[in-house]
Amino acid sequence: VKKIIYGSERSSRSMRKKISELFGGAELFDITGLTELYGPGAGIECPDHDCIHYWSDYYLLEILDPETLKPLPDGEWGEMVVTTLCKEGAPLIRYRTRDITRIIPGPCTCGSVMPRHSRIKGRSDDTIKFRGVNIYPSSIDTILSAVPGLGSEYQIHLTRGEGGRDNLRLVVERAEGVGASRAPEMAHEAVHQIKRQLMVSVDLDIVDYGSLPRSERKSQRVFDSRIQDEIV
Repeated sequence: VKKIIYGSERSSRSMRKKISELFGGAELFDITGLTELYGPGAGIECPDHDCIHYWSDYYLLEILDPETLKPLPDGEWGEMVVTTLCKEGAPLIRYRTRDITRIIPGPCTCGSVMPRHSRIKGRSDDTIKFRGVNIYPSSIDTILSAVPGLGSEYQIHLTRGEGGRDNLRLVVERAEGVGASRAPEMAHEAVHQIKRQLMVSVDLDIVDYGSLPRSERKSQRVFDSRIQDEIV
């Protein structure tokens, strides 16, 4: 296997690296799409692996602020909104996909003339509001992926303590073959980077490789018990 095209769920750098290694160094390409648009194949990762080239001859792409619905300038993160150009039976006009990305202006180094956007960062309806800060799970994913020794599987647990104070605890696997003795060092680095980049304080537990459940479908990353507290 030399090349793999995949989609459906956002993947971290560590997960992409693991998949590539399992297939003998295969090159991975992220493919975008949704059933309402044209199914899989609304765009594909650039050969230089720094963007997604999308088919502007099939649909128009806008980036809007998910709260105000006002257009955002190129380079700013917002919600992907599409208008189809070729669908006759069920056209889409300024359809909200809930996917978060940004337009990348200018020509691409790969030579393609198709316009480009960043890989999907997350979904607007997946945003976590924690102590007044809006956090995309993908932002946590990116930080964890940059810490050597941490695996690609993790969970985000949100609880509400006495006095109404929210707490965020991360449960992260060690990478395969990494010893437990490195856990304190890795936890300190991850917590520090999350505080520095996202401006929030979190608790973090590191568990053995293979401890967290796997799924053939989209893995559940966020467990928010605050919602149940509000319902009760």
